[in-house]
Amino acid sequence: MFNLEDYETVEERLIKYWKDHPDGQIHTKIIEHSGSRFIVEASIFRTEADLRPWTTGLAEETIQGRGVNATSALENCETSAIGRALANAGYATKGKRASREEMAKVGKAQEVKASIEEVKAKMASTSGEYIPVVKEEDPWTIKPATMPPTMGEAVSMVKEIIGGQTEKDIPRCPHGDMI
Repeated sequence: MFNLEDYETVEERLIKYWKDHPDGQIHTKIIEHSGSRFIVEASIFRTEADLRPWTTGLAEETIQGRGVNATSALENCETSAIGRALANAGYATKGKRASREEMAKVGKAQEVKASIEEVKAKMASTSGEYIPVVKEEDPWTIKPATMPPTMGEAVSMVKEIIGGQTEKDIPRCPHGDMI
């Protein structure tokens, strides 16, 4: 597991960048957007006179059904792209490219994965404990029965349970089958 304290926030990187480059610029551009995700590119300029970016960074965020990415996936994506561009420019002084915000998401994902694995293990340990529940109205319910001692009793039991017929039970004409 990683230590979240080893990572800087994007805000900490921005403070250092603006201190070093008060005339700098940060431009962001949406590279891709769909109903489920965003990709944003951030470009860092040292001065407003620079024609080309000093460095760039890309980020991707997936829109989620809940949590912060349910409403702010684009904003998170832009922040992550800026953090990556600043890391590419050397503003990751703790030596970690990813920002603290990005690593917090990784930590949350690891917690969820561990929780899922725990549930799977519990299910696997109890899966051999099948306990049938008899429901009279359910024709697929396995009804407990004792083994009959003779074949005749077994046939009678099957007839009783499923309502089957044997050859002897089928009515026949004494003159033969009808054609």
